[in-house]
Amino acid sequence: MQKIDKEEAEKILLKTNEKPIFQNDPIGVSIDFILKGSHKTYRYVLVTALLAKSVNKDVDILSLQAKDSSVGAYDARSLCHKVIVPFERSTYPNSLGGSNEPFLNKPARFQRLAMTNAVRSGNDSKILESMINTLSEIKTKEQAQIYLSSALYTLQHIYSEVKEKYSIPDLEIEDETNPQSILDYVNTLIKNSFEGEMCPLVVAAIEHLYYKGAKTVVPHKVNESGASSKEVGDIDIFDNAKQLVSSIEVKDKDFTKEDVEHAIAKFAQAQIEKSLFIFGKHVNFEQHEVHETAAVLGKKGYFCSVVSILDFVRMRLYSMNGDVSINQLAHLLLEYAKQINAKDDTIEWIKTCTIEFGL
Repeated sequence: MQKIDKEEAEKILLKTNEKPIFQNDPIGVSIDFILKGSHKTYRYVLVTALLAKSVNKDVDILSLQAKDSSVGAYDARSLCHKVIVPFERSTYPNSLGGSNEPFLNKPARFQRLAMTNAVRSGNDSKILESMINTLSEIKTKEQAQIYLSSALYTLQHIYSEVKEKYSIPDLEIEDETNPQSILDYVNTLIKNSFEGEMCPLVVAAIEHLYYKGAKTVVPHKVNESGASSKEVGDIDIFDNAKQLVSSIEVKDKDFTKEDVEHAIAKFAQAQIEKSLFIFGKHVNFEQHEVHETAAVLGKKGYFCSVVSILDFVRMRLYSMNGDVSINQLAHLLLEYAKQINAKDDTIEWIKTCTIEFGL
């Protein structure tokens, strides 16, 4: 197995990114096509392969796993997770896809890139074929560095589009710092669920404003809570020492007392004694059963307040010192939308609601 010095890889990546140059040739154009394509995992695979070959000339650029029988096999997952993912997060957020562990996805779990790998027919199959053909043309370390530069040039352009996607103009909104205006704005936002994305974004933004930066509020991708060992609820809150101090579960679909029990069990395992279970505007549940379940578990030392999102926002607005503006809240919503890689419809809805409040 070929070794990849991760410190050297990071240095090469940062140095190459200082002045990336696009290669307007078949290989450069193909790299641009793949990075702008719909298959997120292959974007990570491509950049990881280019970086690996840029560091070690003996790397088999089509290898994906250390156990690959090729003499050029290397640990692509480790390189991606420890170098590519942090680089993307700090330099070009969401430009590759905003994934924490892209090599856990099925397309990256084969031993090497090959047309025999299971892949959906149509566009995904074409992207795989294009990537195999493109990478196969790169034989040397020097070539790899040239095309890594071209890939980073494309990422810069993708990121400029991402920045525009998450930007919103400052608006002149009458009484924009009035708590009732904030509540009305939130009430409009949560009319649509967007597959459960909207409510957690509102809760995360309100919590950030409530804590005034004294704590770090981390929302997780919807329907992926617990995907990492560091995740407890849909929203986790950390102190300045990066210790978990609070966690919130957010449900914007019908739920049962078992869902509440499951959430509190997670909080208990993380040794969180006080927590929140927030539900959306159009959610149905058996109130007596749910509140009775929360009460029973609360008496055992794990208090969880089950509350509607509007009541939650009301209480936070009541407790906040200082004014909060719709502009502030809107920018925070988009920032958190970027962090969880929210759907385009969710982002456009935030912008639409904000602009309407500015009219």
